[in-house]
Amino acid sequence: MANKDFTTEIDAIKGDVSKLREDMKALVEAVGETLEERGEEARARAAERLKAARERGEESLDELGKSIEQHPLTAVLTALGIGFLVGALVSRR
Repeated sequence: MANKDFTTEIDAIKGDVSKLREDMKALVEAVGETLEERGEEARARAAERLKAARERGEESLDELGKSIEQHPLTAVLTALGIGFLVGALVSRR
């Protein structure tokens, strides 16, 4: 009789372990799906930010080009001054 109770207990434990294994598998799959979704969302946000930054950069370049066209002498003198400063800093080393 004790042997029968022991066998019944072992079978119950085996069933519990099997259910636990299935639950763990489902949990791991759910976590994986969640991480994948979050990764895709992060990738999409990064792509949007990159696109916005690229657009802002292009707008800035357009504005700079227009400014140079409107004030060419100022642009040349500014570039000359910056070149002089960079040359002075580099020659000190």
